[in-house]
Amino acid sequence: MSSILNTNGKMATSYIFDKLYGTKQFTAGAELQLPRKVPMRVEPKSYFANERTFLSWMGMAITLGGVSSALVGFAGDGDNDDSSDRLISKRTIDVITCIYSPLSILIMCYALFTYEWRSKFMRTKQIGFFDDKIGPITVAGLVLMTLLVIFTVALIDYLF
Repeated sequence: MSSILNTNGKMATSYIFDKLYGTKQFTAGAELQLPRKVPMRVEPKSYFANERTFLSWMGMAITLGGVSSALVGFAGDGDNDDSSDRLISKRTIDVITCIYSPLSILIMCYALFTYEWRSKFMRTKQIGFFDDKIGPITVAGLVLMTLLVIFTVALIDYLF
């Protein structure tokens, strides 16, 4: 049991969460403070910034999903597959679609999780920063990786 708890008696998930998002170092003194008689004020611009960030992530996800859907629509039927006049085969377009669609759904889920997480912090008026250190880097890495895979598959299809 003691291996799950750290020195302060907090659960391991809270400890990992504090380490990832840096909330512990900015709120360490909050455990020693007396409760406030006047609740802390959260600026209205923070709520709008949270919504703006959510809409920005959703716009990126919808763009990727739209590209995926457009590729399926413009690919045509596989019955009259005359590959001599096509730059990329139908199979490659299917691979691209199978990569872009889950990525789009993953970005939508990340945007919703981040929006709800920040909204909860603002509703409960917790002290600390609401920035996400690993999410945008992870999403950017996934987008870069999928673009490299798509480029490689399309190049192999074009050359061979």
